[in-house]
Amino acid sequence: MPRDFSRRSILKLLSGTAMAAPFAHLLTSSVAEAADAAPLRFIALFTPHGLLPEYWVPKGNDTSFNIDFENSVLQPLQRHRDKLLVLDGLDYRVLYEHGRTGHEGGPVTFLTGSQVEVSSGDELPNNASLDQVIGNAVGGSTQFRSLQLHAFEQFGAQHVYNSISFTENGSRVPFELNPANVYKRLFASMGGSEAEAQALLTRRKSLLDYLIKDATRLKSRLAAAEGTKLDTHLAALRDIERRLTSSGALSCSKPAAPSGAVNDLGEINNMPVLTELHMDLIARAFACDLTRVVTMTIPGPSMPWIGIDEDIHNDIAHRTDTQSEPARTEIRLRMVAVQRWYAEQVARLMDTLKSIPEGSGTVLDNTVILWGNELGDAAGHMNVSIPTVLAGGAGGKFRMGRMLSLRPGKDPLGDWKGPGKPLLGAVEHNKLLTTIAQAFGVNVDRFGHEDYVGTLNLT
Repeated sequence: MPRDFSRRSILKLLSGTAMAAPFAHLLTSSVAEAADAAPLRFIALFTPHGLLPEYWVPKGNDTSFNIDFENSVLQPLQRHRDKLLVLDGLDYRVLYEHGRTGHEGGPVTFLTGSQVEVSSGDELPNNASLDQVIGNAVGGSTQFRSLQLHAFEQFGAQHVYNSISFTENGSRVPFELNPANVYKRLFASMGGSEAEAQALLTRRKSLLDYLIKDATRLKSRLAAAEGTKLDTHLAALRDIERRLTSSGALSCSKPAAPSGAVNDLGEINNMPVLTELHMDLIARAFACDLTRVVTMTIPGPSMPWIGIDEDIHNDIAHRTDTQSEPARTEIRLRMVAVQRWYAEQVARLMDTLKSIPEGSGTVLDNTVILWGNELGDAAGHMNVSIPTVLAGGAGGKFRMGRMLSLRPGKDPLGDWKGPGKPLLGAVEHNKLLTTIAQAFGVNVDRFGHEDYVGTLNLT
């Protein structure tokens, strides 16, 4: 009687003949992963201050939306329009239906969908954040399950307002401020030159050729059912072979270390270069498949590099409802400039990911970027109609290049009775978190608070 040929026993046989340690995790991947040309990746970006709906919401309709109008916050993303899914009308229901409004709680619930607990004296969720759940599902195939980054030392180190990543028990996952430390963590053990990278690639391809030949010889000794199982793993090996042969694999070389000149993480004028360095490291980590999950917060107490020296929170965001002119127009256009700078950073990250070939496309094609905020209207301080954008190709999981109006033609606050009460027609952002989790193979029907069940139709 043929003996059972589990994935573990196949791995044992193959590793016994070829010692394929660098590829061992790929031999235990699922049938679906084996068939994919490239892994799906996730980036969550959080930026603050809310927005002005008339400058953020695209013009037109869902199938022919326009972001290229005067003072459009999203205009910097125009060149990536076909890789955008703009979601208009998502709410943090879990906050305002449980008595919380304003900035507080936004960073906590952004990726958790959880009610915010304050009994410990801190603001914490009841469950893990989406990045940690996805990391647990797909991160075992990489050296790092996830990375947590922050672009500026605001409010001190691991401050409540800077944290968006949480473990299953609601503890904060520490983030890294210093790109130099991220570089060391990612690339300390990697060879330095392009020639060394090419030599390593050649060795891996040679080992892979041996593995495929060895597995093919083994198949002739198996019963039909066992041979079918082995076919799955041969498909995985051939997929790796295609990916190593593609030009994208050559992008996995050790990048130059971040400049030592950026040594003051609390100097506001360093924030643009810190943001750029972090984003470049994200792209390099993806190119080398060192991780598939990243979170990053980009604050902004002021932005002197675009001529905004005042406190953005108190002197701009809180005053966007000023009624007297010309002060009203001036303040609102300064708010537009702040939010456009954030959009420019997202566009630049997309540029970098798009520049890295992978399979028949690019790394951007196989990435989901979730860009969010803590508020809808800045002056109103409400967690209603939170500005939310999905960007990237999403590995074909979502239909990009469109806007999705989730509460069309309705005044979201028209009949609202205040914090603690539901809002007519509201769509909870928990559904988006559930939808993204399912795209990464996580078997859930809800994410975060148990009251909010279901998904969004993004296909």
